[in-house]
Amino acid sequence: MTAAAVPTGDGFENAGAYTSHTGYTGHTSDGTDAVATSLRLPGVATAAVCSIGAGAIHAAAIGIHAEQPQLARTFVAIAVLQLGAGLLALVRPTRGAALAVAVVNAAAVAGWLVTRISGVSFIDGLGVAEAPQFADTACALLGAIAAGAGLAGLLAGSHPARPPRLWVPSLAVVALTVPAMMTSGTHVHDHGTAGATGAAAHDHGTEAATGGSGGSGASGASGAAVTGDTVHDHGAAGNGTAIGDTAHDHGTDTSAAAVWPRPWDPTQPIDLSGVPGVTSGQEARAVELVRNTLVELPKYADTAAAIADGYVSIGDAGTGSEHYIKYSIIQDDVMLDASQPESLVYTVDGDKRILAGAMYIASARPTDDSSLTDWGGPLMQWHNHGDLCWDRDGNGPTKVVGVVDANGVCARGVNTGGANPMVHVWITPHPCGVFAALDGIGAGQAAVPEAQRVDMCNAAHDHGTAGAAAPVAKPYDPTQPIDLSGTPGVTPEQQAAAENLVAVTLVRLPQWSDYRVAEAAGFRSIGDALTGHEHFIQWDWVNDDTILDPDRPESLVFEPMPDGSKKLVSAMFMLPDTVALTDVPDIGGALMQWHIHDDLCFTQGDQPKVAGLVDGKGNCRSGLVKLLPSPMIHVWITSHNCGPFAALEGVGAGQVAEGEEHLCDHAHGSGF
Repeated sequence: MTAAAVPTGDGFENAGAYTSHTGYTGHTSDGTDAVATSLRLPGVATAAVCSIGAGAIHAAAIGIHAEQPQLARTFVAIAVLQLGAGLLALVRPTRGAALAVAVVNAAAVAGWLVTRISGVSFIDGLGVAEAPQFADTACALLGAIAAGAGLAGLLAGSHPARPPRLWVPSLAVVALTVPAMMTSGTHVHDHGTAGATGAAAHDHGTEAATGGSGGSGASGASGAAVTGDTVHDHGAAGNGTAIGDTAHDHGTDTSAAAVWPRPWDPTQPIDLSGVPGVTSGQEARAVELVRNTLVELPKYADTAAAIADGYVSIGDAGTGSEHYIKYSIIQDDVMLDASQPESLVYTVDGDKRILAGAMYIASARPTDDSSLTDWGGPLMQWHNHGDLCWDRDGNGPTKVVGVVDANGVCARGVNTGGANPMVHVWITPHPCGVFAALDGIGAGQAAVPEAQRVDMCNAAHDHGTAGAAAPVAKPYDPTQPIDLSGTPGVTPEQQAAAENLVAVTLVRLPQWSDYRVAEAAGFRSIGDALTGHEHFIQWDWVNDDTILDPDRPESLVFEPMPDGSKKLVSAMFMLPDTVALTDVPDIGGALMQWHIHDDLCFTQGDQPKVAGLVDGKGNCRSGLVKLLPSPMIHVWITSHNCGPFAALEGVGAGQVAEGEEHLCDHAHGSGF
């Protein structure tokens, strides 16, 4: 039997355009089956299957965008068009159907490209660009194949052909479509927080980061890996690739999420949601900046790589954080680019440097310039450093050599005025947030009062004790009667002794309020003003027989002020260096914790100054010496978040007895 007659025209006038539904018209002379042929547009069947696959992926994404009605309706329309065009081309593969498949899928792919490059401002949820991810990329790939195959069929025209074998392209499309649909079903877009309610930012089961180990956390560059189920970020413009996903939270307490700043842990999902006054665009930009910084910054984990790329140290390692700056890009027009940060911040650990974050520096402008404040809104606080003195060591690079005095004059070097605003992004844990400033003088100056800054710790700073039952006690206020009750395990005698020490210090220590008076009595600065607290020590009193006497304190702690003055904030009582940390007097019990500094390196002579930290073997570099450690304790005459006997934070915290953790007295801390 011969093959069926070839139809006339375009070959698709009849519903049976594929000729025989059974696929057979008879047998050839040698007894084998003959397959019917007819005029067909090559590739249309493949285009139809791919269009159906792309439509299925779009359909799977509709439900998770229900909180963005406009975006959900957009996905509904695209899914209907792709599925409809694909089914039409399968059932009735005419030129019109091929054209429909090509046009619908070409438009879908073009729209996808726009959302990845610049965003679609008139569709809520697509306002800013998003980094490509698996589901949307697979969908775009199927759409591109469908558009290309449909167009190719139109250009080639009808040709005699056997019925297409669809099982191969169908299996390929299913293999790509099913994983993409599953990914799309758990792929959550970070649409930001419109207004103060934060209702648009959710977390499908991932808890926000609640704490961190501090800005100088030892996790280093390894903290750059973000894990968890991600946020799709429709504001994800930039040069970085998202690692991990931040999620929406349909069941968490949004009032708690609104606290800002909140502790930052780079191993947890990025959560900048629920902050009053932050727009969806601002949140999206901030999320992407953090994400890109986590991706890009670790290439500078080794300071050798930073130096090779033009970064130089500003010589502030003695503060516990060392900044490397690339001066050539500070005054350019590029801002907040994770591929070329103006400054790198390393945590100092002896001779080791652990990459902790970037410090992005803008070209000269006020810290409240709208180009800065509008970028991240209330999430970010820009600051500058207008009180630093800079000088060169010979022909070397410019370095920080001190701060201005009360008259704004540098004892050495010059003051440049701090014309460049800056902001940090940490890739290691930080209790005061991902954009936190450094402590003390390292915080610099902002356009708002310190109490209003959003780059410093507030009530969210919990030192890791979230959930612990707080003792009933009064925060320490030096202007009120001293009440240190409410700490479990403290006897009445210990409480009375601790309260008496604080009260006497409050009365007697102000005699040293003028550091010049202290200098006249033999106190000498150890040169640590850059840490935000400057210690003046009377070395002759360290090993005498008098202890815990505010008339003869071994050390005074001053806080350098923005105008160059020094404010007396604490006594640091020191025991003789012959007393071991395990033998300190038990005066206040659990209220008081003594510490030592066994990691500092001093200059030699009768007026030692801190000039660095010990190396990994506990040794100082040539020319410096490590002094015998004296047990010491602070008594603050100003309010302190961790109570009246708190140690400093960071490298200033020193070392406590083996088996102990640094004490933060939340019950009597002014910030809790």
